Amino acid sequence: MSNAQQWLVCFDTDRIKQYLFATNRLKEIRGGSALIAQLDDERKSYLEQRYSRDKVVYSAGGGAAVLVSTEQEAQALIAEIEREFRAQTVTASITGVYLQASTTSGKFGVEMTRAGKALRRAKAAKAELIRLPVEPYMRFCSSCGQHPAAYQAQDGSGDWLCRACHKKREKGGEERGGFFAQFAQWADSQTWTGKTIPDDLDAIGSVASPPGYVGFIALDGNHIGDLLDKPATIEAYRAFSNGLWSLTREQTFAALKQYGKPLDGIAPFEIVLIGGDDVLLITAADIALEIALAIAEGFEKQSLTQVLSPAGLSGEREKLTMAGGVVLAHADFPIPAMYRLAESLQKSAKRLCAEQKYQTGAIDFQVVTSSDTDLDAMRQGVPHRRPYTLEDLRKLLGHIRLLKAADIPTSQLQAMYQALFEGEVNAQLASIATLGYLGRSTDKTRYNRLKQFFKDFGVQFDGQLPPWDASKRSALTDLVELYPFIKS
Repeated sequence: MSNAQQWLVCFDTDRIKQYLFATNRLKEIRGGSALIAQLDDERKSYLEQRYSRDKVVYSAGGGAAVLVSTEQEAQALIAEIEREFRAQTVTASITGVYLQASTTSGKFGVEMTRAGKALRRAKAAKAELIRLPVEPYMRFCSSCGQHPAAYQAQDGSGDWLCRACHKKREKGGEERGGFFAQFAQWADSQTWTGKTIPDDLDAIGSVASPPGYVGFIALDGNHIGDLLDKPATIEAYRAFSNGLWSLTREQTFAALKQYGKPLDGIAPFEIVLIGGDDVLLITAADIALEIALAIAEGFEKQSLTQVLSPAGLSGEREKLTMAGGVVLAHADFPIPAMYRLAESLQKSAKRLCAEQKYQTGAIDFQVVTSSDTDLDAMRQGVPHRRPYTLEDLRKLLGHIRLLKAADIPTSQLQAMYQALFEGEVNAQLASIATLGYLGRSTDKTRYNRLKQFFKDFGVQFDGQLPPWDASKRSALTDLVELYPFIKS
């Protein structure tokens, strides 16, 4: 067969987030994350050694694409990769497809799009794993509650675990590896090496301000799929894929290096997942929004030079953007629930990005104060302005810092906040009363800063009264709810 016609084999991990968040144990989530990162690295090395680097289109973020010479080789490779992945993870799986592809037509991206569609069909058709029947003399796993227990944990907990959770907990109890090890090597510093590994969210929350609170961050690139058929050659597609992966990883690592320095011997974050343009992090609550914002801003700023231009796609887009969801909750809030809520917030942010024609990223956030996990129910009757574009969120955080620096009485902020739920007129009266109180002071700093905050978020003061903008929304709710979590 000529080099122009080869067999394109594509892989993608199935339901990776379900695998990671099958339990509420941080150690098992960490172990699952480290195992996925390890398998990614091993798969890339194996494919490059077996087929040479120029045949590997990409290999990162839970997926891969490689060119092989025969259909039989494609079938054998898929069977091998799928078998090894299941053997290592026990309950997770990876799907592979193959098709005959032209590499010299100048439309390699179209071939990859065909493969992507075939891959999605194969993943959708793959039957759900059948839960094994549990007889009366058997017991469910103490951690995931989904599979029969097979091992008793040796960590003093006495838990009976299924094979998958046992493997993840063992992996999570080892020296911190996976994405964290990659980060420590990238940062080229001893700052994060050998620091205490938090056993649970309480440990991360213990170094937060206010204590006991953590943040869950979910970020994802916007509208990336529409670019996948654009690269003309293998080299261009490889440049796009590798550039996207490198940009996401580097911006994540840069934000963690800046804001995630260890406190009391604890690195205040956990890297759950870094995919092609996908990021999941757990952090101390008071650094969560800064980290999410820094990643999304850096991704947008560097995307043209690091991704689009090297792939010959600068004519398609001026930049790439991200949407994100950030949950701020007490450390005892279940991790899988945080993830689901963060995903809902991310979808909300993506809708704003679409309204902005994907010219800017956006972030939505939620402070959890109850056991409710339904975003619509949590926001019912709450007059907020979320989600925010990156520029507006940066502006909001700046106003919080300015008000903190001016030592504005929190009792005044709380009074305005409570009035927001008492009707439009009561909210106006409370805001005017607060401005009047601050304006009577000889030092007008606090008055000027609060008034500027209202102006920057839609209150024109030309007959329009705070705290409402023209659409009867108010950023005051968001400012007061975030106030305790933003450092001066």
